[in-house]
Amino acid sequence: AMSSTIARTARSITARTARSLLTPAPSTSAPFERGAALANRLHRHGRNVILDHQRRFASSSPRGRVDANKGPVGWTSLALVSLTGATCLYFYDRERQRRVDGVRAAKTQSNGFQTNVAGGKASVGGAFRLTDSRTGKAFTDKDLLGNFAMLYFGFTHCPDICPDELEKVAEVTTSINSTLEKKHDGTAARLVPVFISIDPSRDTAKRVKEYVKEFHADMIGLTGSEKQCEDAARKYRVYYRKTGDEAAKDDYLVDHSIITYLLNPEGEFVTFYGKNTTEKEVIASVRGHIEAYENQ
Repeated sequence: AMSSTIARTARSITARTARSLLTPAPSTSAPFERGAALANRLHRHGRNVILDHQRRFASSSPRGRVDANKGPVGWTSLALVSLTGATCLYFYDRERQRRVDGVRAAKTQSNGFQTNVAGGKASVGGAFRLTDSRTGKAFTDKDLLGNFAMLYFGFTHCPDICPDELEKVAEVTTSINSTLEKKHDGTAARLVPVFISIDPSRDTAKRVKEYVKEFHADMIGLTGSEKQCEDAARKYRVYYRKTGDEAAKDDYLVDHSIITYLLNPEGEFVTFYGKNTTEKEVIASVRGHIEAYENQ
């Protein structure tokens, strides 16, 4: 009985196992397959919508079309833009040059350094008659002949600019004369520093004499009457005018050109130096002009 029971149990287990193996398992991919089918239908529908939109756009009015053979800007527009730009550039450059020429002309006119085309020399300088502060006697342009000279127009009450420029003139004079003495044993022309007052109402001969001593022992101080000083300043194109309280007799300043002039031994104007020209630059320039004069 026991053996028959065991046999029946074994046959039952074997039958169930066979049925489980022969029966197909339920598919777990069905939801994914349904999702893929839905996505495929949506894709086909969207593609049809896009194609339909493209067909409608292509069949619309010419304003909505873009010609592949033509760019957004035609050759005519490019030509007009180029022509306009070139015209603006031309007028800008001409106006800029006109302004530059105007500034140069204004500077030349203000300084009075007009060139004599025929002679090739600037029409600066000329005869003058002033008073030598050392002797109280008359001093003219003829007294400078035979030497190089550096002329500076200023006034003794000048707070800073005149002293600075006269110190520069003094240093240049010392350097140049030292070189000339070594080169020619004191027989050649020297460089003479000269101060000319443009404020004769306050710059007496005595005051000018004491003033120039502070800068160089060889500096010549010249003054004179209002008319004499004005005439000399005009010959050298020097601008000056009183500033400040005109009611005060002695309390005023004088606005003037800040220029130092170089003359050759013949009394001719050679060149000039402004405030911004350094001492070294002046020395090199004066030395060059002296060498050129000696070698001519």
